[in-house]
Amino acid sequence: MIGEDVHEGVVENVRLLKGGWVAPYLAVWTQPLREHAEQSIAFCDPETAGSLNVTVAGSTVGTVRNLSQAVVQELNRVTVPGGGEYVHTDPHVPIQYDTSVSPNRFYQPLSFIFAQP
Repeated sequence: MIGEDVHEGVVENVRLLKGGWVAPYLAVWTQPLREHAEQSIAFCDPETAGSLNVTVAGSTVGTVRNLSQAVVQELNRVTVPGGGEYVHTDPHVPIQYDTSVSPNRFYQPLSFIFAQP
């Protein structure tokens, strides 16, 4: 997996690097997975059974861009035990800059749905 700091939901304390820069981190927001409605006999429409949101944060645009790409590569379309996969989905939000926290940081929210065959 990606060797960064991972927070479940709310980020209360972040690790700082030399110079006071925020260390790169992930904030993971999940929902319980649920059983979807019965699939048609053709199995042509994958059903969603929950979602996963990951916010990537760091002190530079490049750090956030590279870490976001690594998260997408790690999670998108990877089959999980029991069947199904997380799929990177809309909204595709550009990298933002947060001045409401200290130290300020760049961040990018990523959204995934859990698709079941």
